[in-house]
Amino acid sequence: MSAAERGDAVRPGTRHTVAGDLIRSLSLWRIWTRMGLQDVRRRFRRSVIGASWIFLNLGITIAAVGFIYGALLGQDLRTFLPFLTAGLVSWGYITASVVEGGQAFIASEGYVKQIGLPIYVYVLRFFVSITVTAMISSLAYLLVAGVFRIGWSWGTLWVVPGIVLLTTASLLLIAIFAYLTTRFRDAAYMAAAALQVWFYVTPVLWPHELLRARGLAWAVELNPLYHLLEVVRHPLLFSEPAPAHSYVIVLLLLTALAVTAWWLARLLHRRIVYFL
Repeated sequence: MSAAERGDAVRPGTRHTVAGDLIRSLSLWRIWTRMGLQDVRRRFRRSVIGASWIFLNLGITIAAVGFIYGALLGQDLRTFLPFLTAGLVSWGYITASVVEGGQAFIASEGYVKQIGLPIYVYVLRFFVSITVTAMISSLAYLLVAGVFRIGWSWGTLWVVPGIVLLTTASLLLIAIFAYLTTRFRDAAYMAAAALQVWFYVTPVLWPHELLRARGLAWAVELNPLYHLLEVVRHPLLFSEPAPAHSYVIVLLLLTALAVTAWWLARLLHRRIVYFL
């Protein structure tokens, strides 16, 4: 870290505002990018195949769950496996943002107390490691799409704004749960339990048409995480944008997350070091 960077880095909550610390953290992108990549490498240190375990574990899950659920639900595997893969990759990204991202400040306790970098460096550090892991997982979808010859066209590019919305949600979730978990250690366990329940009521393992056919369309439409999955999954599967209302609901979700993150930052920013 350069002398200029050290001069700009202060302990969180000493005299800098939330916005000021955020801007300084963004300017230190080389630091949090390097730290995030090191976290990924460290996770698989001394492993023979390294980060390929991420792809391999997901592949085994897709194969096992795909064939079993496909048979139980009477689904055509040529359409069901790509649907399942895109859903699992996106859901895994959301889950990691909440559960792993919630440890951003706690896992960085030594840095927070001794180095005094702007505190959002550690949020961005976890954002990098979680996003890189999700990128590796997404290779599973490319493989499945290639095997089952999913047709791609210019409409598939609608996945780009979907990914932007999903990664924005990830960053906000990491910030929110980093604050919550540092202040209330039980928040991590409560979030993990809630996500496990939410997983089974969200169309990840099963197509949403099954619930609509039973007159329970409201259970899908009122689920914001379903729409967050759809803005990524729908363009990949059908080479067209997701329904317009899905983008509207996702934007409303991001607004709510941004307001929550800002409120928690204003409330806890200056005291976060004392909760570690």
